[in-house]
Amino acid sequence: MLLRVIVQNFLSFFEPVQFDMFPNMKKETFESHIYRNQQIPVLKQAALFGPNGSGKSNFVKAVNFIQSIATQKNFLEKINISKYFFRLTESNNQPISMAIEFCKDEQYFIYIIDILPTHIEKEELYLSGLGKEDNKLVFSRTKEGVSLPKMPEGTLLEAIKKMILSNPLSSLLVLNNEFPIIEDELAKTAFQWFNNDLEVVSINTTAPGLIDLMSRNEEILQFTNNIFSEIGIGINKVKVQSEPLDQWLTHTDDNNKSDLTKHLEQSLTKENEIITRMQHKKNLFTISIEDGIKTVKEFIFEQLGKNGYVGEMDILAQSDGTVRLLTLIPAIYDAISKGKTVVIDEIDNSIHPKLMYALIEYYSHAKTSGQLIYTTHEMSLLDQQNLLRPDEIWLTEKKDGATNMYSLNEFKLHNTISIEKGYREGRYGANPHIELLDK
Repeated sequence: MLLRVIVQNFLSFFEPVQFDMFPNMKKETFESHIYRNQQIPVLKQAALFGPNGSGKSNFVKAVNFIQSIATQKNFLEKINISKYFFRLTESNNQPISMAIEFCKDEQYFIYIIDILPTHIEKEELYLSGLGKEDNKLVFSRTKEGVSLPKMPEGTLLEAIKKMILSNPLSSLLVLNNEFPIIEDELAKTAFQWFNNDLEVVSINTTAPGLIDLMSRNEEILQFTNNIFSEIGIGINKVKVQSEPLDQWLTHTDDNNKSDLTKHLEQSLTKENEIITRMQHKKNLFTISIEDGIKTVKEFIFEQLGKNGYVGEMDILAQSDGTVRLLTLIPAIYDAISKGKTVVIDEIDNSIHPKLMYALIEYYSHAKTSGQLIYTTHEMSLLDQQNLLRPDEIWLTEKKDGATNMYSLNEFKLHNTISIEKGYREGRYGANPHIELLDK
C-alpha cells in the first residue's frame, strides 16, 4: 500500500514535490474510502487534475521510474538518464532524488534513491518507526560500498563491494533479490512490494495478452462482465471464443488474412505455445497451438438489440472507449481483488464522461484493500457529495517550467459546495491559461 512519494529534479519536478495518501481525519464523508485497519490510516484512491503539460503524466512516469529501478537490474543502463533530469535551468549538477513510503505485510518502509548519470549516488531502505521511534536501517548504499546493521566480514564483504562497483547503476534491491547478500528478510519484502503489489498503466499501455489472460482466468472474465453490467453500455456479456484457424479464416476479412500470412511464416513446434499476437486496428486476436491444432481466440461481445434480441459482435465493432475500458479492467481487478496499488495515466482517455463516472463510482463502492491512483481531465469526477473526498483530489500546475503538486485538502471546503464549479472558476488554480486567438 502506497503512503507517500517525494520527487525532485525529475522531468518537470525541480524542487521537492510530495504526493501522499494520508486522509484528513476531520472529514467525515466517505468513511469507507479510508483504510483504518492498520497503524496509519490510508486513502483507497486519489485523482490528479491539471491542465495539459502541467506534470500529471510525469508523476506517473516517476512512480514507474522508481519501480523499474527497484525491479530491473539493467533499467538505468538501457535508458538515456540525462533526459530525465530537470532541464529548464542554466546548470543542473544535482541528482534525481526520489523517496517512496509504502506498507507491505503490516511493515512500513521508506526507500530513498539519488541518481547521477553515471551511478547511483545514494540508496537507502529503512523500516519506518512511524514517528514513535527511530527508523531501522535495512541497508545504505553509496558508489563505494554498503552499510548494513550487521556488517559481513572477509570474503563476503569483498564480494558485496565488488558487486556494487560492477553494477553502479543497479539497485541493491534487485541485486539482493538475484544474489542474496542481506540477511534481513526486509529487503526481499520491499522488493516484492515493488514487483508484485505496484502496477503502473501508462497511456500507451496495451494488452496483447488480454485474451489469454481472460481465457485462463474465469474470475477476471466474470469481473469484466460485472463491470459492463453495472455501468450499462449495452453489452450483455463478453466471452473469449476459440476456433480452429482454418475455420476462422473462412469468415475473417482480407486485411487480417494478409497480415496473418506474414506472421505465420515462423515455425511452430511446441503445443500450447502462443505463436503470434496481432492487433489489426482494434481487431485483437491470438493464435496458439492447442492439441496440435492452430487455434484462434478472440473477444466476442453479446450486445442487446431491438425487442430483447442479443447479437454477437467482435471487437472491431466496439468503440475506442469500450476497448480502452477493456484494457483497464485487469488493473481495476488487481486493485479490488488483489489489493494492489494501481497507478493509471489518463484513465478517461477515449471514455465517455458518464462511463468514466460510473467506473470510478463502481470502484469507490467496492470492498477492497487496494488503491487506485489516476490522472484525468474529467471534471465531473470532482463530486465531493457522491464520489471523491477533497483529500483524494490532487492538482498540478507549472510555474517557470516546474511542476507544483498540491492537495485540495489544503483548502477549507465545506462539504456542500461544488468543487467542480470552483475548479472551473479557477478558485484552486491548476487551470489552463487560454488567450483568445487573433482572427
